[in-house]
Amino acid sequence: MHQATPAATKKTPRNFRGVFFCACLLLGLAATPATTLADCVLGEADEVVALQKVVDGDTLRLTDGRRVRLIGVNTPELARGKHRAQPLAEESREFVQRFLARGDLELVYDRDRYDNHGRVLAHVYNHRGDSLESALLAAGLAFHIAVAPNVALAECLSSREDEARLRQRGVWQPGVWPTIQAAEVRAGDGGFVLLTGTVKKVHKNRYIWLDLDGPVALRVDPRGAPRMSRRNDWNGRRLMVRGWLVDRGADYVRKNPGHKRWFLAVDSAQTVDLLRD
Repeated sequence: MHQATPAATKKTPRNFRGVFFCACLLLGLAATPATTLADCVLGEADEVVALQKVVDGDTLRLTDGRRVRLIGVNTPELARGKHRAQPLAEESREFVQRFLARGDLELVYDRDRYDNHGRVLAHVYNHRGDSLESALLAAGLAFHIAVAPNVALAECLSSREDEARLRQRGVWQPGVWPTIQAAEVRAGDGGFVLLTGTVKKVHKNRYIWLDLDGPVALRVDPRGAPRMSRRNDWNGRRLMVRGWLVDRGADYVRKNPGHKRWFLAVDSAQTVDLLRD
């Protein structure tokens, strides 16, 4: 877990806002420090493949037809149907196109090789051996995520995100990305969020459940976040967490009184920040 200051959780409107960036900011996003690119390496390449298309910042299509979902990052969503593009979605895709140009890709697998959509899950490196996930995070064009059991590089990738936050790059620039308060979650909310809340209650079964203010609970997997499971001082702690907010529905709450309607899975302590008062 990280320690963070309240400034990192400055509230922004729930709806995404268009943000105009000066030329110097765009140049800053395009250039990632060379010292961050060749790190976060899990091992030798399992496959060398050819790229057909960059679908979005975290999804690629290969020339053999397979789709690859990057491990450890989530990038802003492009516009789809009635949904507007999230901040920096186009910049994220363009960054990946430039980063992967002029050469084949290297794929390195973690423990699970496929997601529920049949996409290949992999750590991706360009023809120079530079980590795409590390570069996206250092540029502030992605959020670090950790989904068990593919958490082998969580600590390294989290450190790249810390660098972007410290320098307020990309999504971490003030006013760019909205933060949702747990107490304000309501019907219709869900998907990937940056969420803050205060722990009001702790209970345990297979998981550690941290009930936040409002209708949200964090489901902590002790296998991926052992340090969190050993803490006994959660009550009253203010947290910031990033991940997918799941709505279990009004019927679930009626059938399970005392349970929270929404939950967010925490598979690694690297995706949770303890906020200072």
